[in-house]
Amino acid sequence: MARAPGPPAQAGLAVVLLLLGFLVSASFVQQRIRDRELPRRAEALRSLVTSRQQEIGRLSGQAGRLARELRSVEEQAGRGSAELRSLLERVDALRLSAGLGALRGPGVTVTLSDSPRAPATRADSADLTIQDADLQLVVNELWRAGAEAVAVNGRRVVATTAIRSAGGSILVNYGAVASPYRVVALGDGAALSRRLSASDVGQRFQVWTQVYGLGFEVATSSALRVPALAATPDLRHARPEAA
Repeated sequence: MARAPGPPAQAGLAVVLLLLGFLVSASFVQQRIRDRELPRRAEALRSLVTSRQQEIGRLSGQAGRLARELRSVEEQAGRGSAELRSLLERVDALRLSAGLGALRGPGVTVTLSDSPRAPATRADSADLTIQDADLQLVVNELWRAGAEAVAVNGRRVVATTAIRSAGGSILVNYGAVASPYRVVALGDGAALSRRLSASDVGQRFQVWTQVYGLGFEVATSSALRVPALAATPDLRHARPEAA
């Protein structure tokens, strides 16, 4: 016959049960706090996105007005002097390099898409969807491969472009984009495709397409278009280029 636990054993059991109850209660309280904070953070992110979109709209209107004024000045001047023509050529070159002019030419289109599989857990959701970091990796690799201009779902990518996630969406220049993500890069299409496929990024996606079912397709074309930047970036620091 088993012996009943004596007073020391009973006291130890009570302490263990007390600690277990405390841990369960603390975990429950932390979860409730997180549940209350998540809507507030989501609302704050939505407010930030809305504010940035309104600012982009305002800047777009301002850029349009300035462009019209510049065209008016050009027409009035008639491009008469060699000095003025040289200045306007420099303005045109700077406009294109800053993303303020649309471009056409050969290049590649990289299409990234979420997996058709249904996630079984919350952790699966991240593995089965394209993340902002994935787009950043592809865009950066295309620049390294020699791309002359890049756009994601019709949004021009320049030096000041931010590709980030907010509220479950991916933002490019503070505008939401969704799967499938179409990354267009102008340049030597064959070279861009070859270098991207041979890069670490390309090799990773070849694995991820098999493991997670993500979409990753690279297609060359002789006639692609990259649009102009929707608004002038807000630069805070700059320095003149050395002569």
